[in-house]
Amino acid sequence: MTGPRRLSRSQAAAVAIRAQRLDRVSPARTRADIGSAVRGMGVLQIDSVNILARAHYLPLYSRLGPYDTGLLDAAASQPPRLIVEQWGHEACYVPPTTHRLLAGFRRRWSSGRTIEEHPGAEALAERIMGFLEGTTATAREVSAWLDTRHLTPAEAELIGQSTEFEWSRTAVKVILENLFDADMVAGAGRTQHFHRIYGARERVLPAGLPPTPPREEAIRALTEISLEKVGIGTPATIADFFRLKLADVRPVLDDLVACGKACRVDVEGLPGAIMWAAIPVPRSVTGTTLLSPFDPLIFERKRALALFGLDYRIGIYTPAAKRTRGYYSLPLLHDGTIPARVDLALDRPSQTLKVMGAWFEPGAREAGAVLAAELERLARWQGASTITIVDDAPGDAVPALRAAL
Repeated sequence: MTGPRRLSRSQAAAVAIRAQRLDRVSPARTRADIGSAVRGMGVLQIDSVNILARAHYLPLYSRLGPYDTGLLDAAASQPPRLIVEQWGHEACYVPPTTHRLLAGFRRRWSSGRTIEEHPGAEALAERIMGFLEGTTATAREVSAWLDTRHLTPAEAELIGQSTEFEWSRTAVKVILENLFDADMVAGAGRTQHFHRIYGARERVLPAGLPPTPPREEAIRALTEISLEKVGIGTPATIADFFRLKLADVRPVLDDLVACGKACRVDVEGLPGAIMWAAIPVPRSVTGTTLLSPFDPLIFERKRALALFGLDYRIGIYTPAAKRTRGYYSLPLLHDGTIPARVDLALDRPSQTLKVMGAWFEPGAREAGAVLAAELERLARWQGASTITIVDDAPGDAVPALRAAL
């Protein structure tokens, strides 16, 4: 029996980049191009952060170059929908077929009580479902509709609650989130203010989708997708892609190795690594782009450290006193390496892209001009006419960036 194949860190990094289609630029001109890009990524994480651009717009920029973000909105909101919101790697957009694989993993993210535990909530949920069978609406729009209907005393009391634990987020919103978790309603898109639009599942999802498979089948299918899109990683890396339990993923990976779809590899820093067998090991990868903090290439921070030397902690979830690389820093991917990162903010009224800080990664000191060129491309995409490095911006890359800009 032969042992695991040995790969260098740079080879493993190239495999990971190739698996996420970050070694090529594929311009998007249609909704279908967006759907294809998300299928290639496997998952597109959603987050409300908007200091630069909505979090889900940036990973596609990294792969498509400057593109019309309206195409992404249309792919998620116009039927037949090419991407649909689901709980996977946190809130995310996935292809409709993946939506059905994830549908059986219910209430993984709900922290409060169920609808049935509140007097009047079940009846109110049925009333809301009846409304959504004929339209799509946000929680606020559902609440406005209910205000015009006759409510039972129990329903009126429930809607009036404002301080009791989960219901303090408004009863209607929590009911909708429960229905979303239970696969009774689906996300029909997001508003410009990032409010989820709800609709009855049958109304939102494209026709002809296969039924939700049994749990074991879903775990196997999701694990295969995860490994293919991760390219190479530890079992923990692969399980993290859709937030599956490691204990569920390990036996599937063993089966994939046994049947030849995956192979074990020896990579420094990645103990027990597994690679998707169909991905060739590139001799090298080229290309330059900025990565979102939510990019699948760096989802799993231990792998990012092992492959790229990127010790990454996103500032928006870190107390200000503990931040070392700013509030919203984007790593620079350049020819298979991550040589720098830059903390950015977009001042929309003045059309200014603000550099709040810039840092070289350990051992990298020649990326100033490359970073400047990428900032200029990003600024054009965001409609910024000026790039400004703020006074007293921290970071050892700031002088080189000032000179290059």
